[in-house]
Amino acid sequence: MPETPGAMFQGIQNWAACVFAPRARVVAAAPVHGADARSVGAAALPEVADFAARADDEELDGFLVEFLDPACGNTLDALITTVRELLTGLITADGHDPAHALAQADSEHWWLTLCGTRWFVLAFAPCYPAVSPRFTFGSTSTYVLLQPVSSFDRRATPRGTTVSPEVRARIRRAYAAGGCPYDHELAQQDVEALKFVWPLRLGDAPVRWWTGATNPGGEPA
Repeated sequence: MPETPGAMFQGIQNWAACVFAPRARVVAAAPVHGADARSVGAAALPEVADFAARADDEELDGFLVEFLDPACGNTLDALITTVRELLTGLITADGHDPAHALAQADSEHWWLTLCGTRWFVLAFAPCYPAVSPRFTFGSTSTYVLLQPVSSFDRRATPRGTTVSPEVRARIRRAYAAGGCPYDHELAQQDVEALKFVWPLRLGDAPVRWWTGATNPGGEPA
């Protein structure tokens, strides 16, 4: 398993306006050539489990899965499918029923749980325009980053608290200065699953990826 992501994702980290991104320690699985994301998730579980066991001691911040096939994320619908299928494969391989595990995903303070660890997920894909914080800067790959919640605890000051309003405001200003308006209302609300797959444009309805829908009414975008 490679210990560092490829150059394109390192570029995304470095270009991101988030103050934490450039120094995040990310471990990458081998890039995926196929589009069967559920099988990819099932196969990746041992690596995710190994990462979870090491994350606290080695202060690791994220486990990256890169899909090389542009079709995995060249539209928002394709990205929704990729994320849902990847996580379904991981949940199933971890011995849990995906329907049960995701049933409360639209609830406040729900977290994806794998290998006894709570995770946040960020999806970056070629479908996003340059003004989106999930833009891939010319890469045609789709990237799904699993970030253990313990990583947030380490980055907060004092350690173990939430990220301060001052730091959140600095992040928003940095994105805006870079021509990338940041949806702070979406970022700060308490339904974590709605932040996994970002809407295409500022002001669009949140993405309910676990149902295959992009708005609370259940209709795809």
